[in-house]
Amino acid sequence: MIRVGFRMALAYRSSLVMTVIALIAQVFLLRMIWTNVYGGSHLGFTLEELLAYLTLANLQGFATQMVVGRIVAWRVGSGTVFFDLARPVGYLRQMTAFQVGNTAASLLMLLPVIPVVLLVGSVTAPADLPGYLASLLLGYLIAVELALLVSMISFWTLEIGAVQLLFQLVSRFFAGAMVPLSFFPGFLGVLADVLPFKYLGFVPAGLYVGHLTDLPRVLAVEVAWVLGLWGLLALTWSRARRRVVIQGG
Repeated sequence: MIRVGFRMALAYRSSLVMTVIALIAQVFLLRMIWTNVYGGSHLGFTLEELLAYLTLANLQGFATQMVVGRIVAWRVGSGTVFFDLARPVGYLRQMTAFQVGNTAASLLMLLPVIPVVLLVGSVTAPADLPGYLASLLLGYLIAVELALLVSMISFWTLEIGAVQLLFQLVSRFFAGAMVPLSFFPGFLGVLADVLPFKYLGFVPAGLYVGHLTDLPRVLAVEVAWVLGLWGLLALTWSRARRRVVIQGG
């Protein structure tokens, strides 16, 4: 399944290339906007740290793009999920392995253009590189689990295109890819703090630039989210597997 996910990403190279181009343009535009509107240090960020944060957060957003939700929905709708269920390896492990392979291929395509992204964006020396990498890995696991949870809806509704679009918008906003979550006012900031999306962008990037320093607590909460979401995912799958309707005859 890892090989399948890897080969699928490489089979659609043009899509990956366009995504990378969009990433470069997005980082460049964010740099231009924030450089012109930012008047100095605010809420713990200097301008240099803010630009580095935005560059990293958007690179992480590319790394945590999840295709597994679309694959699950398509295979349920087409009936080919039957073959997945017939395999001796658990369904959730199959889909997780597929996503890992797909991510590996995407990162392989991204490597040559990372210098370009850093050139149009900004980067600083890491405040805590091991902590950043640990948080990034846990954030990736959270992203996979959230994508699988959303995809489980397809076992009840068959079509989840609108749900996935809403999920992408909400998760990207609350990951802090456009605006650091520490800039969020009032209730919006409280909501962003209790949702798991911040571990997909804000927390790892914040650790990198030194905006966040309480590493043990951060990693402990991330591990708790990983375990909690996996338990919820297992419970949801135990219900979803009873709702399978094989499409396509």
